[in-house]
Amino acid sequence: MIKNLFFMLLFSLSLAASAQQKTVTGTVTTATGMPLPGVSVVVKGTTTGTQTDFDGNYSISVESGQTLAFTYVGFKKSEITVGGQNQINATLEEDTEALDEVVVVGYGVQRKRDLTASISQVKGEDISNLVTPSFDQQLAGRAAGVQVTTQSGIIGETPRFRIRGIASITSGTYPLFVVDGVPIYTGDVGGYASTNALGDINPADIESIEILKDGSATAIYGSRAANGVVLITTKKGKEGRIATNYNLTTGFARPVNKFDLLGAADFVTISNEKRSNRGQSDWAAGTDFNTDWQDLVLNDNAFQQDHNLSFTGGTEFLKYYLSIGYTEQESIAKPNEFKRFTYRANLEQKIQDWVSVGVNAGLTQSEYFGLNTGTNSLSGNIFNATRQHPNVSPYDSNDPTGYNLDDTFPDRMGRGSNLETVGDNIPNIIFAIENNKYFSKINRLIGNVYADIKPVSSVNFRTQVSIDKANTNGFLFWSPIHGDGNGSNGRVQSNNNELTRWNWQNILSYNETFADAHNVSLTAVSEYQKERNQNFFATGTDLSNEFFGKALISGSYGVQGSGGGLTENGFISFAGRFNYNYKQRYYLQGTLRRDGLSSLPTTTRWGTFPGASFGWTVSNEEFLKNNDVVSDLKIRGSYGKVGNVSIGNYPYLGLYSPARYADNNGIAYSQFGNNNLRWETSIKYDAGLDLGLFQNRFTLTADYFINKTEDLILQVETPQSFGIPGNNYNANIGNIENSGLEFSATARLLDKEFKWEVSGNISFVDNEVITLVNGADRIGTNTIVREGEPINSIYGIRYYGTNPQNGNPVYYKADGTLVQGLLPGGSYAIFDPNNPSDVSQSSSLSAADDRVILGQSLPKYFGGFNSNMNYKNFDLGFLFRFSGGNKIFNATRRDLLNQNFTNNSTEILGRWQSVDNPGDGWTPRLYASTNTTTNLTALATSRFLEDGDFIKLDNITLGYTFPSEVVEKIGLSRFRLYLQGQNLWIITDYSGLDPEMESAGVDLNGTPRSSIFSFGLNVGF
Repeated sequence: MIKNLFFMLLFSLSLAASAQQKTVTGTVTTATGMPLPGVSVVVKGTTTGTQTDFDGNYSISVESGQTLAFTYVGFKKSEITVGGQNQINATLEEDTEALDEVVVVGYGVQRKRDLTASISQVKGEDISNLVTPSFDQQLAGRAAGVQVTTQSGIIGETPRFRIRGIASITSGTYPLFVVDGVPIYTGDVGGYASTNALGDINPADIESIEILKDGSATAIYGSRAANGVVLITTKKGKEGRIATNYNLTTGFARPVNKFDLLGAADFVTISNEKRSNRGQSDWAAGTDFNTDWQDLVLNDNAFQQDHNLSFTGGTEFLKYYLSIGYTEQESIAKPNEFKRFTYRANLEQKIQDWVSVGVNAGLTQSEYFGLNTGTNSLSGNIFNATRQHPNVSPYDSNDPTGYNLDDTFPDRMGRGSNLETVGDNIPNIIFAIENNKYFSKINRLIGNVYADIKPVSSVNFRTQVSIDKANTNGFLFWSPIHGDGNGSNGRVQSNNNELTRWNWQNILSYNETFADAHNVSLTAVSEYQKERNQNFFATGTDLSNEFFGKALISGSYGVQGSGGGLTENGFISFAGRFNYNYKQRYYLQGTLRRDGLSSLPTTTRWGTFPGASFGWTVSNEEFLKNNDVVSDLKIRGSYGKVGNVSIGNYPYLGLYSPARYADNNGIAYSQFGNNNLRWETSIKYDAGLDLGLFQNRFTLTADYFINKTEDLILQVETPQSFGIPGNNYNANIGNIENSGLEFSATARLLDKEFKWEVSGNISFVDNEVITLVNGADRIGTNTIVREGEPINSIYGIRYYGTNPQNGNPVYYKADGTLVQGLLPGGSYAIFDPNNPSDVSQSSSLSAADDRVILGQSLPKYFGGFNSNMNYKNFDLGFLFRFSGGNKIFNATRRDLLNQNFTNNSTEILGRWQSVDNPGDGWTPRLYASTNTTTNLTALATSRFLEDGDFIKLDNITLGYTFPSEVVEKIGLSRFRLYLQGQNLWIITDYSGLDPEMESAGVDLNGTPRSSIFSFGLNVGF
């Protein structure tokens, strides 16, 4: 009996077990019956889950009584309790609210259709697969009003980033960058190789980038927003089974262009003609070698690789996004290189229905290997390589070093078969590149911890503590044998920069709808920030042996030095924002922020920054509702007042600094104080129009803006007798204005089996300096800042051409008369085109009196055109960028016409040789060692002034995604292969390497930018 009962019990338990665990299958469709692939099907309260296949089918093991949760982007979540059935079909309804695109704004989010401010958005997926050391470089051409310029091919150089023009003359012009609510450091963060702080953010981790442009959008950031604000949101976890994604990109880079230099034979001819025209003996001899020095310092096959692995998923209570990444990029400039390891963990835990906590943390280790890129440095890679003699070799097996070094002057390049030593005293650049070291290593944490408390559905309180901590170690070594270190018998340097920024935010928000018509949103913010930046460096020269060039080692150097610094500052802020709309027709937004900055005096450190905007969605009016043509039409306007805190540390204080008097340490007066100093202020106005046609198949956004910057901090000169350090002090005096038009448009041209969507933007920006100190010009070597003109206009002498009778260079004086430079130089004579041989009437050419504005250095327009096509499983996308209306002073071109014993560009072949052979009419006769007169090297001239207009194919991508039914057979959810190219093609009349390689309108000896060809794959599990 007992035995029978035992077997009956076992049989019952097995039946219960089989009843509890079973396989359920089914199909997930839309309300119209279309199957939905990729729907997440999860057993609620567990991590058990799956996804629907290409036909919307799924299969999952589940127990009776458990609940299946079906989720899909753009659709409402559906939950079905499992009963006795083995097949469960689910129908998902579209979530109209979820389909509304959400845009991140300061301290919150808004639906895009509710915006009354000017904000541009770039999706992370648009740039995540591009080969780039920093994501900011890839924003160029993707947003109206935003101009990003990569001015060099050196990895680590920070791109120039402008939003609606230049808002300052002497203070910072870089936007505020905020990552997941954390205001972060930007620019160079230390070391001896160039570093870019934004290179510490993995592009693959970015969900979206919002660029806040007008006063209404930026006013919530108050004193930090004069140059615009860029908000970066990283990826977050989503409820559903774990999704694993791996992305690989690998390829190579090469210089986009090189200088057209003389070969050995032409070099010998030109060099000796320089001397013979001066009645002197030859410089050059021999053509056994024909060395391409650009090939030696540049890399035609610079290896690139990028790996990213991410995990995302979660339950109703815990959501997570985890990623690791590795990037290695060789620059086209030897030995420049970049390596980066990234780790990210974004977690959110729901503790109760009304409270959740989370953390967003990114940890990065970046290494930069650099070189000397000085544009006027003897060992600068391009300055040096373009001057080297092509008829000599960089190596010499008879020299103990193995390098070709001059026997008489060992600090200079070897002369080979030439009769004189190289001009400009340049060293052997190959020795410098292969032996000297420039290094920077950054360990950085950007993260926050937060708590969200939602006591009722309409109220949310968020408190967040964040940190941006960057620690940079740098090392430099100059060999004592040759090059930069020769004069000091070697040099080693080590430094450490530690940057720490703490930030605490408390955000209280309220959202409610009354009577189904009145939508009200309130946001209150308190924010506290403190940063502490300190640095230390140590140097050693007169090395005992180059063996000690790997670190700063005690006792290995004869002369030592050290130094460092420490700065601290902080601010306290209170802000509020009010949003109201009536039936999504009439919108009103008001913002007010109060900032207190420790870097300013107590009487002026507090500032108030208001902002306001309005909008009228005309398309929601009864007379336009259900219109077949106009699906969206909004008119909006905004105003805002913001500030610029990038004014240095405590510029108002009278300061004393450490100083030495003979061999004694002491202190000295170093800065004259101004207790009335305050921050620079920008007042921004914007009027905009948003238009959508044919169910938003075509969209257009247009904006007109005016940005007025007041109270610019400029230096006021003082008499020397006052004894003020530098004979100047800082005061709020200047004014500058930027105004312009922006247009951006999108169009879904085809949306059947072949899909084609295009988008484009164009911006027109005018810049004008309104007020300077006493109306006085601020004159630089090649540029000028003058009232009534754009900032940094090219300022120099107008060039006429060459005198056909004698080959002298001819210039215009300010009054329009012509003068010719008399070689070998130092004097001028009047030039009469009707009597060119007459040089008897003396004249002059004055830097003070004869310079004029030659053109503006700022582009008048810029933009981009983007296209994305899909056919079945193939996709093709490309981006063109364009810019124009600006002038560039091509100082590199002038350098390459050097009259010393150095190499030249092929342009010099067009020189004047005789009355019967006058050349191109633009290049003077050669005359050794006469750069000051022949090329007017001390000033800018229109001889080397060129248009900066261009059109570029910035990137192109061709991809193929394997069908779901194929990849699922091998256990994958996604498999895509792609080929892409970046910076491939340019249309321009500019004779230099790249019209974007300018700084303040001057192009001088920059490293070429690179073209990149890559292959990639994306695998989902």
